Amino acid sequence: MSLSNAAELKENGNKFFNSGIYKEAIECYSRAIEISEDKNEKLACFKNRAACYLKLEKYKECTEDCTKALEISASDVKALFRRIKSLEKLGETSRAYADARRLIQIEPKNKSVQEVCFRLRSIMELELVKEHSTENRVQAMLQILFDQNVDDDKKRKAGDNLVFLSRDEAGAERIFREGGPAALTQLMDSKDLFVKLSAIRTISALCEGHQARSLVMLRDVTIDRLCKCMGSKVDTTEEVSMATFQLIQSIVTSLQGKDKRDHRGHEVAVHADYGKDLLSIMLELKAMLDDVEVSAVGRDHAISLVAKNIPRPDIRSGSNARTLKFMEVGGLKSMLDVGSYGFAPGTSPFPITKNTRLNVSVALLKLYDDLGGDKARGVWDEKIFDYVQSLFATGTMLANKRAMSVLTCLLQGPFESGQKAIGLKGVLETMIAMTGDEEEDSQICAIEAIITSASKQSKATFVVENGATLLKELFKKSESDAVRVRALVGLCKLGASHGSDVSLRAFADGSTVKLAKQCRKFLTNPSKDFDLRKWSAEGLSYLTLDGDVKEELCHDEDALKALFDIARTNDKTVTYGVVSCLVNCTNTYDKNDEVVPEMIELAKYSKQHIPEEHEKDKPEFVKERVRLLVEGGMVNALVVLANDDTGLLTDTTKELICRVFLVSVEDENNRGLVVAAGGAKVLIPLATAGTKKGKQSAAQALARIAITSNPAIAFPGQRSLECIRAFKQLLHPDCDALQNFEALMALTNLSSIDDNHRRRIIREKLLSEIESYMLEEHELLRRSATELLCNMCVCTEMQGIMERDSHDRVKLLVLLCGEDDHATRKAASGALAMLTSNSENIARKIREKCKSWLDNLSIISLDEDNEIKHRGLVVVNNVVAACKFAAEDIVKSNILEILMGLSKDSTLGGSKVQDLSISCLKKLESDNFIQSTGL
Repeated sequence: MSLSNAAELKENGNKFFNSGIYKEAIECYSRAIEISEDKNEKLACFKNRAACYLKLEKYKECTEDCTKALEISASDVKALFRRIKSLEKLGETSRAYADARRLIQIEPKNKSVQEVCFRLRSIMELELVKEHSTENRVQAMLQILFDQNVDDDKKRKAGDNLVFLSRDEAGAERIFREGGPAALTQLMDSKDLFVKLSAIRTISALCEGHQARSLVMLRDVTIDRLCKCMGSKVDTTEEVSMATFQLIQSIVTSLQGKDKRDHRGHEVAVHADYGKDLLSIMLELKAMLDDVEVSAVGRDHAISLVAKNIPRPDIRSGSNARTLKFMEVGGLKSMLDVGSYGFAPGTSPFPITKNTRLNVSVALLKLYDDLGGDKARGVWDEKIFDYVQSLFATGTMLANKRAMSVLTCLLQGPFESGQKAIGLKGVLETMIAMTGDEEEDSQICAIEAIITSASKQSKATFVVENGATLLKELFKKSESDAVRVRALVGLCKLGASHGSDVSLRAFADGSTVKLAKQCRKFLTNPSKDFDLRKWSAEGLSYLTLDGDVKEELCHDEDALKALFDIARTNDKTVTYGVVSCLVNCTNTYDKNDEVVPEMIELAKYSKQHIPEEHEKDKPEFVKERVRLLVEGGMVNALVVLANDDTGLLTDTTKELICRVFLVSVEDENNRGLVVAAGGAKVLIPLATAGTKKGKQSAAQALARIAITSNPAIAFPGQRSLECIRAFKQLLHPDCDALQNFEALMALTNLSSIDDNHRRRIIREKLLSEIESYMLEEHELLRRSATELLCNMCVCTEMQGIMERDSHDRVKLLVLLCGEDDHATRKAASGALAMLTSNSENIARKIREKCKSWLDNLSIISLDEDNEIKHRGLVVVNNVVAACKFAAEDIVKSNILEILMGLSKDSTLGGSKVQDLSISCLKKLESDNFIQSTGL
């Protein structure tokens, strides 16, 4: 092809550019570049194509074309100027400033160049000042913390600032580079409690999600030193122990592969070292379990770290090598040693808390589940049998009590393993004999083992037949309240073995209500020991499956207050019992809602058992109970329970808490109370970790709050941004239509806040889900998705996405303008009005992508709602201005008649509508599409 054809292509590109048709201009320039052999011509085409990309906000492509132009002519002013603009938009300020300095040498008197250079220099100076300021701040804060003469308030402020700075990635890197590790390691030895806490929390933030920093800090501080800091009985407070626990957890989480940073090709070498470090952490934690020098709180934290990090998070992936190694080095025996003294923490040779045995149960359950196969579990069972039999073989009452405590520990955790151990020769006989012992501790140990052995409904019949009489005798005749309340809980558990099915009762009618009254009597008596009230709450957790018991409990203000008071204590063994009571009272337990009448008739015919719902479990009763619980302080109690960071807060317990939160916000009037009590704050982490059902319940509760509340109040700071990921899971096809709808409504509210929220929705890749719901058959889902997309169109990034040819979202919006639903039409027309006002490409796509565009624009231009009418005319004006072919089609359609009618009578749509109609007609006149209208 000859040179003249390349020149013609360039000229055609110039014409398209001047008309604002940038895509076609780019095509012309690209073809000219391919065939031209003249450097000057290529230079002009690269610069012109760069100008097109700049108009289309394709800054990367613009930068590349300018660079190619500068390779031909290094001092070309236009190429340099356009590259400066594109680099600045890409955030590459230093490169843009370098180009600006180069340009001002070429054109020193050009005012535009001077302004750009001055602006970029100011930006560069601010960034340098900021960087320098951060560096100085780190040094100043560390100096204050080291200075013994500085007052406490100043130290506290410096410590808080250092922790805050470390939570930002740039600040963390600065601390790390400015000698932070060495200084922070020294500060950990400070006698000043606050300085010590600040150092530990800063190190924890530095290590979070960063393998390299975690490895450096672990080797600088050493795991031995960290464990001593967490478990020292002399120099460590509970607050320091908790902070150190979180630090070790951050390090382990990072080293086990949860790193948010790129290792740049060194992954293999790094992972080879991590195995040794993780092993050393496991061995130190194992050593802490039965070390007499470790504090009770430190031991609990060590058990929690074992539970969180030794078993796999998901047994479907990875191997159980860590658990097998833990058993190999004696970890299981150490766990059983600790759990064996749980019946009376004061008798233990090493300090333990009331929470310790339950902590051990949780850890044992996770370890047992991680074993997976029968072979590994067989080895586990042998170790358990040997341990229990060795205790019984000793022949002392203390050893028998320890054996019963181990059985209770197993039955609360890996139940199958505990059941096998109870089946050992002589165990049941010893258990029964101990209930008749004169010593209170012996009776308590045996009763607790009996109670926990009935945890599975399938096993309850056996216990009813053999243990109910014994428990009744103990409850009636024992002079010890501790024995009586445990016997009462055993009876409660057996009495509730029928679940919520009123047609199955383990005891006679009325017995369940009587047992519940005894439990409430213990619970509300302030003179009783806390342990007794805790056990009475556990008894109620079984009995509240009965409708009558639920009603009486929820209408007993004193009992509710007592229940919520024990939930707020530091004794976390109450968690499951209290939460189970709330789940039962609110009917949020799993149940089969789909009862098919034909199946009931078939069951009657075949004489099969048919479950019956209690009269007081109907929706109206449940709604009233929820109201009473919320007003009684349930939400505050749930917040305290959900804030527990120990291993006792299992995924199952989290799910139960989330279920209760969800039913609490079902009534719009309760949502403000939930937010005020801190419910929204705790729901965010609950929506991101736990069981699938639990996460969805938490996310749905958050969505309901977000729909009716001001997000700035309900989710202050960054929390509203964190909610977006939580709502994403509710848009999954497995979720029901209500969950989909509430998630879309909540996202619509969040997207109205600012561009940060709209960009987060884009980054979470939610646009495809939103688009799919715009095509849903359900009218409410279509409407809510369209309203959400309308809000998204305010964002410039969204406008760029809508311009892409790979999506038909513009076509979808045009089609939705013809919907029968008023709100859907309003949202779709609003989105198109915004998009076409900011992008001529989108205005042209309306004609290109949708065959029925004229009919749909006619519908919104004639809508009864003046606001929709106004939006429709904005779209028509924008289409006419952007595309002459579309203008020609509009003149031939009935839209012209609509414009003429609206332009003559302001009563048809108001002055704004009339002005838009006149404006559009004048544009058509000036382009010679119609004759003068005389307007």
